[in-house]
Amino acid sequence: MTAAAQIVERLAKVLRDEIAAIGAGQLETVRDLYPQKVALYEELQAQTGAVERQLKAATPEAKALREGLDELHGLIRKDFSLLEHLTAATGRVVKELSRIRDRHGLGGLYEADGTLRPGDVARPQQVDESI
Repeated sequence: MTAAAQIVERLAKVLRDEIAAIGAGQLETVRDLYPQKVALYEELQAQTGAVERQLKAATPEAKALREGLDELHGLIRKDFSLLEHLTAATGRVVKELSRIRDRHGLGGLYEADGTLRPGDVARPQQVDESI
């Protein structure tokens, strides 16, 4: 197996792991996989010339590499779509939290008789936007 094919295989595995983590709601895993995904992508970019040469050859290795790249392309599209939906959902949650905080931020919460309720019920929330 060529170096490029090994990189493609490792990157495909990372993407499958990331897709599974997104599906399971394990966002910490998604965040942890990011540096590995970027490093493998950069390795693959560095192999671009070798990949192009291999794909031009009519060898079994070229066929295997082409199949690996086709699979990788599908995984990248699926991963991108899931991350895009995840980002949009996170944005909606942040907007909703802000709306609720603003609604309750009129100097505090009030009881039914109009007196100020003691304590801050709606403390500011921290949203992890690292993804």
